Amino acid sequence: MKENRNIKLLISLIVLGSATVLLFLFSNKDYSTVDKNLFKVLDQNSIDHIVFESPKGKVDLKFNGAKWMVNEKYEADAQLVTVFFASILQAEPKRKLSGSQQDSVMLRITKQGVMVSLLQEQEMMKQFKVVGNEQKTESYFQLINDDPYFITIPGYRVYVASIFELSESDWRDKRIFNFNWQNFKALKAHFPKQPKADFTVSLTNSLFTIEEVAVADTTKLSSYLESIFNLKAEKLLKKEEAKTYDSLFSSESIFQLDIRDIANHSYRLDIFYSKDKDQPIVAIMNGEQPIILGSASAARIIRQRNFFALKP
Repeated sequence: MKENRNIKLLISLIVLGSATVLLFLFSNKDYSTVDKNLFKVLDQNSIDHIVFESPKGKVDLKFNGAKWMVNEKYEADAQLVTVFFASILQAEPKRKLSGSQQDSVMLRITKQGVMVSLLQEQEMMKQFKVVGNEQKTESYFQLINDDPYFITIPGYRVYVASIFELSESDWRDKRIFNFNWQNFKALKAHFPKQPKADFTVSLTNSLFTIEEVAVADTTKLSSYLESIFNLKAEKLLKKEEAKTYDSLFSSESIFQLDIRDIANHSYRLDIFYSKDKDQPIVAIMNGEQPIILGSASAARIIRQRNFFALKP
């Protein structure tokens, strides 16, 4: 999860005589009774179902015995799931809120809070609400029928609530060519405006070859295919987000990748180019899902035929 900075809070109270004792006792009274495990689950490995519910909608993460699924439709980003469990393992209540701050946060929880439910085989193991401040610098957790707490991860200045605010598309696996690569059959790279740069990679006798190149540089080809296999989107765009790039998506793509497996299933990626350097690189997966690609990732896969020719 898309830079954590260490933070240490030192409070030095130099007071003479009995005032020192009074301040020490006062400090203990405020902070020593906070249970650091208030929002933790004893056995995280037992959790097989996570639900996030807020005014923005519901996200359901469920482990099916082999992998985590998002809303029973998409494979979840395994790394994000790991980050989530690490977050709730390390997050600690610093102090219980009171006074006007408590009233303000409780109102915010009511209007914008995320209800988090952690379940094991349909049994509720832990349930609490999460919300952040408007500046997205502070996070607050609240157990049912309790007051909210200010939450931190000791040693880091991090916005803990961010992992709880992710949408369905955020939780989805970002791999672009998500299939069993042992079933790979062929790859076709096509440049609509430069057809002489096209090439086809196929698997013959357990070796990858480029049909249009007499002698290919196998090192470059292996590196290229690894980049394809590991290619991930930076972001899966929602419909309303994709509208920003309507003019690009309505134009002809500059580069197309079409991969087929032995069952003849097709996996396609169309990449579009903008002259505006401030715009990200956008693409469409399988003719339906608009995405944003990292510039470095795009550069590694937009290769022309002559790139693979072995130099004498």
